[in-house]
Amino acid sequence: MDAPTFDFNMTSSAPAPHSDTPTAAAPAERDPVRVAVMLASAVVILLGVRYAASVFVPLLLAAFITAVSLPMLHWLSARRLPHALAVLLVFLVNTGVLALGVWIVLISAAQLGDLLPAYAERLAELERVVQHRLRDAGIEPRTNLLAAIAPTERLVEYAGLAARGATKVLGTSVLVMLYVVFMLAAALDAPRVWQQYRGTRASHTREELSTAVRQVQRYLALKTLISLVTGALVGSGAWALGVDFALFWGFLAFVLNFIPNIGSIVAAIPAISTALLQLGAAPALALTGIYLAVNMLIGNLADPIIIGRELRLAPLVVLVSLVVWGWVFGVIGMFLAVPLTLTVRILLQDSPRYHRFAQLLGPPPSPT
Repeated sequence: MDAPTFDFNMTSSAPAPHSDTPTAAAPAERDPVRVAVMLASAVVILLGVRYAASVFVPLLLAAFITAVSLPMLHWLSARRLPHALAVLLVFLVNTGVLALGVWIVLISAAQLGDLLPAYAERLAELERVVQHRLRDAGIEPRTNLLAAIAPTERLVEYAGLAARGATKVLGTSVLVMLYVVFMLAAALDAPRVWQQYRGTRASHTREELSTAVRQVQRYLALKTLISLVTGALVGSGAWALGVDFALFWGFLAFVLNFIPNIGSIVAAIPAISTALLQLGAAPALALTGIYLAVNMLIGNLADPIIIGRELRLAPLVVLVSLVVWGWVFGVIGMFLAVPLTLTVRILLQDSPRYHRFAQLLGPPPSPT
């Protein structure tokens, strides 16, 4: 009985080194599966967020306004102003800016209603000129092209859609400002709450995370300043040329400048078209030159510095983020594409398991 027992122990101990090999390779084999599961989970989450976009969009806009307003709130708090009074003053400033934007849109809409018949007549005249030139070139154009593009019976429908859209925007704005009040009220206590939540982590990890959050705030503040300069230059140029709705074109350039790469192009198209209908080809070319000069001097110099050097986001990452967040949240997603991408990078960077995936969105921010 002793011999069989001895032989069994020897045979069972012999394959032990071979049994360790699969367990050592198991993490490497499971890693692609883990990545696939994570990507599938991300897709499911994005689909859910897209379905609930009407709930998340006001929160995202409120978070954006709060992040831009935080320097003002900290400045007022540093002057030993009571927190409630500081929040009230910042809220009043934000409300004033929002009211100014709504006022610009409303007066521009009223002015458009008065000038719409004149624009329709000039557009019809332009169509006749184009048809005449095409006939001279031996091309027979389609008759009544203007009616085919913009039929008169659809104008009332477009006006109704615009009115309903304006009512929806007004209701959303009220909800956003309500969120902003509560976010500003909790902003000063947020670092202390976060410190308690992250107290078990190493201090350098908290410092890196704080640096990344400050980087997002710095981007929003700098982008707002650059957009203000862009809108002021465009509006001043349109006013100097005598283009209608000059104030609105400046406001539109300010808002759409937050959308990287394509926002400035989208803002230029209606302004140049209006200049062409109102004043002719030469002023339209002059306004085009103003847009090109502003975008080359500000967009091509400031955006690469902020996004490329400060944020360390590659142009491809910015383009993909525009597509993804635009698909999830629509125009607001494109508006907040860069801040949302930075937030995702912060969350990945702070995760012990997935921090290496943050490198795909760009290197971590520098403490300087």
